[in-house]
Amino acid sequence: MKTDSIPSYSRVNDSFSISSGSRPATCPADETACPLPIGIVIPACNEEACIGQVLEGLLKVIDPARYVVAVGVNDSSDRTAEIARQYPVLVTETHLRGYGHGCREAIDVLTKSLSAVSAYIFFAGDGASDPRDVPPLTRAYEQGYTMVLGARTARRSNWRVMTLSHVLANLTLGLWCTLLTKRWFTDLAPLRLIDRQLFEALALQEMTFGWTIEAQVGAAIFGENICQISAAEHPRLAGEQKVSGVTWCRTFSIGCRIMAAGWRARRRYCHRFYSAASADELTAGAQTSA
Repeated sequence: MKTDSIPSYSRVNDSFSISSGSRPATCPADETACPLPIGIVIPACNEEACIGQVLEGLLKVIDPARYVVAVGVNDSSDRTAEIARQYPVLVTETHLRGYGHGCREAIDVLTKSLSAVSAYIFFAGDGASDPRDVPPLTRAYEQGYTMVLGARTARRSNWRVMTLSHVLANLTLGLWCTLLTKRWFTDLAPLRLIDRQLFEALALQEMTFGWTIEAQVGAAIFGENICQISAAEHPRLAGEQKVSGVTWCRTFSIGCRIMAAGWRARRRYCHRFYSAASADELTAGAQTSA
């Protein structure tokens, strides 16, 4: 299937220094006995007050032989990258501002430092994601799901952490995804796992507020096996909120931009999906005639 070209990115600096303890263990001759590592992607912008705590908590929970953590620092003016480099993780920086730019930088550094990964887990850099939700995401992936979403809105205990505007916005965006794709969604989950091959096929283009909805819509239109599991939501450890927990006016503005990105994604992926299907039908017809 033909995919759209991925736009170029401006990288400031890559740090590949990583302790031997965080590298995947050497696999035996039987590769099935040692699966490919999973990359944990953490985009971060001006998170010097909490990135250290986030990495400490995550590294205590994950198996270093199974996961490799990469932090994509995007357009930060503080010591986020400097603090992240004190931990056994991969760190890279870019001047470009946007959630998607941070994710893309982290994925690029994973690709450079490892021969291959099986999937990517997207994890919050402000403490909102719970490290204990990483293993359930992986278990669902190992059962055959190519996208696993950590849904927060279905867990009532999260409502005490998420503001009313945050809960309503994510329920609305989940419904919007449902309307766009005819697949049921309850949340626009930032904590998620995406199979590497699916991620590469999606060729995401929305590098700011639309990154999450674009992937969700694209995977649904492609008919991928998607699973939603319950996930925790924690309050930001420190620093300033960028999307959630802001004013109603700001929430509405961001929500409109995300919905617009979802509509653009639907148009683009439907065009790609049906173009590929038509090409397959023509090929099959030509082979039958021959």
